[in-house]
Amino acid sequence: MEKESVDDLRKKLSKTRNLLNLTTDKLNDVIAEQRRTKNFVPGGYYMMSREAEKNLRALQQESPAASLVFSIIREHMQIGTNAVTISNRALCKIIDKSRATITRAVSHLAKHNYVQIIKTGNVNTYVVNEKIAFSGSPFQRKAVFSATIVAHECEQEKGWEEVKKLKAVPVIYSENEISYD
Repeated sequence: MEKESVDDLRKKLSKTRNLLNLTTDKLNDVIAEQRRTKNFVPGGYYMMSREAEKNLRALQQESPAASLVFSIIREHMQIGTNAVTISNRALCKIIDKSRATITRAVSHLAKHNYVQIIKTGNVNTYVVNEKIAFSGSPFQRKAVFSATIVAHECEQEKGWEEVKKLKAVPVIYSENEISYD
């Protein structure tokens, strides 16, 4: 009987050591992930050259509305494509300017090569000149036509305020499916 209890204790000790090792490994993984993401900023970064910054000041003086629109475009442009799709109506609402002001501002940006405009139905997709600002690799020179699309509440059907939050669907795992590595 004493032999069995010693064997049982050894098995329990072995299981406890394995569990402790798994926990230690998981903790080390969490610490390593925290170190990797320590300076992570949600939404990412975009870069501008010093020369582009000087041009931006000139844009602010020439056309304050175009400067505001360009700021919104840069804020929302997608990493890797420098593109964003947004309607004039949404731009009007965001910067509180008239449709005519937005149209003039967008024309100014296109005329001075700040953006390229690609028509997508009733809205525009704006591709920011990568020599001015980019999110991703410099000189990426590729045509990937996916974009961040900004849908503002002002463009939605009536009842937008009444939309309820979607329910999250829980994911259930059995004990055998849980991995600790």
